[in-house]
Amino acid sequence: MESYRLQDPVLENDWHAVYLASELQDSPIGVTLLGERVAIYRTKKGVHACRDLCIHRGTMLSRGWLEDDILVCPYHGWKYDTTGQCVCIPAQPKGENISARARTEMYGCVEKYGFIWVCIGDPAAELPHLEEFDNPEFRPLPCGPYKVSAAATRVIENFTDFAHLMFVHRNLLGHPDYAELPDIKVVKEKDRIYIENIPIFQPVAHSGSDKKEGTTYVYRKEVYRPLSARLSKTDPANGQTLWIMLSVQPVTAEECVVFMVVSRNYGFDVPDENFVHFQNMVFDQDARIIETQKPELLPLDLQVELNHKVDIFSVAYRRWLNELGVVVGTV
Repeated sequence: MESYRLQDPVLENDWHAVYLASELQDSPIGVTLLGERVAIYRTKKGVHACRDLCIHRGTMLSRGWLEDDILVCPYHGWKYDTTGQCVCIPAQPKGENISARARTEMYGCVEKYGFIWVCIGDPAAELPHLEEFDNPEFRPLPCGPYKVSAAATRVIENFTDFAHLMFVHRNLLGHPDYAELPDIKVVKEKDRIYIENIPIFQPVAHSGSDKKEGTTYVYRKEVYRPLSARLSKTDPANGQTLWIMLSVQPVTAEECVVFMVVSRNYGFDVPDENFVHFQNMVFDQDARIIETQKPELLPLDLQVELNHKVDIFSVAYRRWLNELGVVVGTV
């Protein structure tokens, strides 16, 4: 399948989670980011990413293999080192120089929070350090990946929304009898927007909670990159806190993959699988709705859809994308 790289002055220079680190073993893997085919692989020196294209005849390098940390093309055996330079052409007589043009483009690639992150441009900044997802004491649990037939921006906007909890996640994260929301104030800073101190009644307390029935959690939500966000939800009675971070990989303008990490400061005697299962169930409910939204791309013109005062965080997100100059996933 032919891919077409999407041009975006912001997203190209950002980091995107593209794969579960635990799944990247001895063979290269192919992923698609902003329409660009990317090969990721692991060597003794760490993780690497390159354009998934052999310069010789356009073969996908992710279909090849590794020999002594060298990436081998499956078509004619051309070998590429971790700088992207071809270091061996088997059909060429030994001793002959290899053209400097015989190389593949390398991309930024790091391993963090249980994921492989790739930047296909020039990274505008390093990945932020988020203690609650990096410290093993909080038992960070990678969740996903979740494939969604929708724009990545739609997924993040869903994250900013509280009013759907009582209906999309009825009897789980919310209940229609508690649908009224308090006044919400959005705080905008140079590199993020956030809200905090939002009480939401949840009919089903989280695994490990000392509450037998539902409780009111106090939320904080933050969008710190166009396609990256995090939240905390705390039971004020005991300080039990659940953290969630998500990063959305824009495969195409209308297709994405979602990666999440869930951490906690309580319930360590509860099986980790309980928290992962709960998150899987919640996101499946979200995806079913997100995939039905029209238009598929997120409208940045606030007159296209009817906004309500409870949409203040969503509106702030759209305005922020517009100010940043994000193109992919918007209209």
